[in-house]
Amino acid sequence: MTPIRSVRPVHLPGPRCALREWTAADAPVLHAFLTEPAVADGLLDDETPTPEAVRAALAAWREAAAAEPRPEYRLAAVDGDRLVGLGGLAVTSVEHRRGEIGYAVRTASWGAGLGTEITRLLLDLAFTQVGLHRVEATTRPDNVASRRVLEKAGLRPEGVSRDHLLVRGVWRDSARYAILAADRFHGGD
Repeated sequence: MTPIRSVRPVHLPGPRCALREWTAADAPVLHAFLTEPAVADGLLDDETPTPEAVRAALAAWREAAAAEPRPEYRLAAVDGDRLVGLGGLAVTSVEHRRGEIGYAVRTASWGAGLGTEITRLLLDLAFTQVGLHRVEATTRPDNVASRRVLEKAGLRPEGVSRDHLLVRGVWRDSARYAILAADRFHGGD
């Protein structure tokens, strides 16, 4: 069996956006993105990030990108030089070749199909380049748009985990989705 590969640097072009590594220069635009009210509501953090916290996060993400094996891929989604969102892939089990993806899109770009494009690019990274067998994702059960994005990208619903996450002092359920490499490459997409 082929071992899981660490990919660096990542640059994945798509039809309307590309996924790339973050740079320190991205801090101001990332901070503006993470503090958009509708985006912040979907994040799991208890507090709105400060500019200093964003710079520290970017430094930590770049450090994780240099680790061997690479445990996570936190990537900027850009249209040219404009940040349109972000995507992430975490390798959750090397032994079982499993990972988890997530994405967020700037509110100005909602409804344009960028969430689906980012998700598909993450799946290409996970299966084609990293060599995972299974990729999972979660969203809030009431987030119909996000559920639709995951299904359009080929992930299948696997149920709801009750009180799965404690966010800002409130328990949240998670709708769980997954896709296998075989689904992706044998007509499941």
